[in-house]
Amino acid sequence: MDLTGPPQPVVVTGDPELLSRVHAVTATLAVQPVLVDQPAEVRGAWASAPLVVVGPDAAADVVGLRLPPRRGLLIVGRDQDPAAALRHSAVLGAAVLTLPSGAEALAAAVGGRGGRPPGSGRLLVLTGAGGGVGTSTTAAALALTAARDGTPTALVDLDEAGGGVDLLLGAEQQEGWRWPRLAGARGFLGDLRGQLPVVEGVDVLSVARLPSAPPPLTAEAVGAVLLSLLRSHALVVVDLPRQPAVGAAEALRQADEVLLVVRADVRGVAAGREAARALAPACAVLRVLTRTGRRGGLGADAAAEALGLGSAGVVPHDPAAAVAAERGEPPGRSARSPLARGSRAVLDRCVPPVAAA
Repeated sequence: MDLTGPPQPVVVTGDPELLSRVHAVTATLAVQPVLVDQPAEVRGAWASAPLVVVGPDAAADVVGLRLPPRRGLLIVGRDQDPAAALRHSAVLGAAVLTLPSGAEALAAAVGGRGGRPPGSGRLLVLTGAGGGVGTSTTAAALALTAARDGTPTALVDLDEAGGGVDLLLGAEQQEGWRWPRLAGARGFLGDLRGQLPVVEGVDVLSVARLPSAPPPLTAEAVGAVLLSLLRSHALVVVDLPRQPAVGAAEALRQADEVLLVVRADVRGVAAGREAARALAPACAVLRVLTRTGRRGGLGADAAAEALGLGSAGVVPHDPAAAVAAERGEPPGRSARSPLARGSRAVLDRCVPPVAAA
């Protein structure tokens, strides 16, 4: 296996018929993928390859390698046996395609080498250490602040029991897709821009308010949607419920960084300690984002030190945010507000300059 020279897509399969179908797609793009017919050999290319395509025949062996999570991972099977392609997709966190019907989607994935330019598509997940800490408001403010600074940004609502982040933003009457439209998503999705409501430059994917509760979001749907958004946006901010379901847990798995929103007092830190204990095994990076109340409270460093975690900063209490919510206006709309200033400081810590450019 020659991995020298410019990075190329890697195909892991020993199935000659499947390989022939994959080559038929890559040849139209003048791309010559690297073939790995022994799954153990993919270790050397796992981190550097722009795209890894795994055949169902090799998927179980790749699972057994216990490699770290990565983006740009596809399981590509045959139309005649989609179940084989899906069997290991959740544990690998891989999108799924079948051929020949998925040839166009595979071409799009190969043509974009996974679709994510180096340094872009950062996934920032926020979850609260207790009720009423303002996680949704903070997530929305971070997204709006980033967009105001020129960063292509999406905001994703995964709180299926909540009222919908579009309501918080005053966008509940805007046309556009909500989660019910994408609940069956899996595999490779196209560009979602133009399909979602837009609030002050932020593409918003919200849960919907329906007469009866829809089925829970699946890991496949959440994974497919997040990967699509990460290809087209430099920053994706996710509002996660306190107790992530299966779909929301996929966001934790994919996250570049998880911010645990903690109230800046003794009870808040105690709740944060329990939440951090549950979250830490599922997170690549977990930091504390401190929310102060009307009377201030513990500083960011004090709260983070008490929890034994790094600090993402402080978002101060902003009385105007509650007023804005009642008026149906986005939080932190004024760049001079305490919420917007605090959000910018958090973004400076958590989003590398290349992603914010």
